[in-house]
Amino acid sequence: MQIRRLVLRGFRNYRELDFSVAGQLCLLLGENAQGKTSLLEAIYCAATGRSFRASLDEELIAWNSREADIRCLVEKDLGEAEIEIQLSRGRNKRIRVNGQLVRRHSDLFGHLNVVTFTPDDLQLVKGSPAGRRRFLDIELAQVSGTYRHDLLNYHHILRQRNSLLKSMAEGRENRETREALAMWDEQLVRCGSRVMWKRTEAVAKLAAIGRHFHGEITNGAEELTICYRPFYEKAVPPTTSPASPAEIETAFRAALARLQPVEIRRGQTMVGPQRDDIDFLIDRRPVRIYGSQGQQRTAVLAGKLAEVDFMREETNEYPVLLLDDVMSELDQQRRQFFLQSVTGRVQTFITATSQAYFPEPFLQKAQVATIKAGSLEV
Repeated sequence: MQIRRLVLRGFRNYRELDFSVAGQLCLLLGENAQGKTSLLEAIYCAATGRSFRASLDEELIAWNSREADIRCLVEKDLGEAEIEIQLSRGRNKRIRVNGQLVRRHSDLFGHLNVVTFTPDDLQLVKGSPAGRRRFLDIELAQVSGTYRHDLLNYHHILRQRNSLLKSMAEGRENRETREALAMWDEQLVRCGSRVMWKRTEAVAKLAAIGRHFHGEITNGAEELTICYRPFYEKAVPPTTSPASPAEIETAFRAALARLQPVEIRRGQTMVGPQRDDIDFLIDRRPVRIYGSQGQQRTAVLAGKLAEVDFMREETNEYPVLLLDDVMSELDQQRRQFFLQSVTGRVQTFITATSQAYFPEPFLQKAQVATIKAGSLEV
């Protein structure tokens, strides 16, 4: 999977851009606030329909424009895909793939798969559980249509159940609301258990791949373990052994039965995959608590490389890798290992303020472009 052409109009500080991408390595050089990250953001938006740094679509539209366009031509093993995203102020985005309007946002996923690595990702191991769940959800949404469907359906069920619990907490608890709650309980357990099983399988695969990369980076001096922690195991030591779907559903039902009286009092769902977490351990000790900054960065680096190979295993194609100003955050050893791991395998877009971070053999293989004030020059 490779991007062959990217066309932008009115996107961020790009008035007009028509960029023909040559080869697998693209190095985007420029000072800060010139548009390097915005170009990666446009690619990410073409893949997922959203930004990795803005919460509102209108933030992506140039300040003096009413609309913005992204067009991305992707070459895949099974042919080409042309993705077009149209953003307008005061109107929902429009998405087309090969000229056909995409009715559901989730149907965009899978036409262009991407893995991002930004300075914010260095917080993955020590940041909030929500960030780690988002990391896993975006990855799985790109490779599994079933997961996308189940995750969207689960959040719909969760919203409906929370609305009902809120009304019951406000005093509207009666036979009718209790019967409705029982119906939503059943749907919550069934759909939520499917989401959790898919996550369990994915983390087990990521753990095996990540352990391999981490061992290479550290020359076997340390062992990385990535663990999925279901919401019902908060006080139980994490394990990498996947549970069965039946075990997950049984544990889900037990937690729901135990906490439902509290949920009714509080008016909020307190169980489910929206409360899951992922643990990164080095030599069985949580990296977020005991790991040095170097160990935390090594764990994230191994996790990102594992993400790339996991997506390759699931789809039979490598994703496109987007590296936003992370070379300056890694020491020479980690930087060299990362570049060697992706060069020749994965189409990679890298932003940097200087080419001094890159060895000469890498520069000779790369398409080097300079970005200044929203203009790109190769």
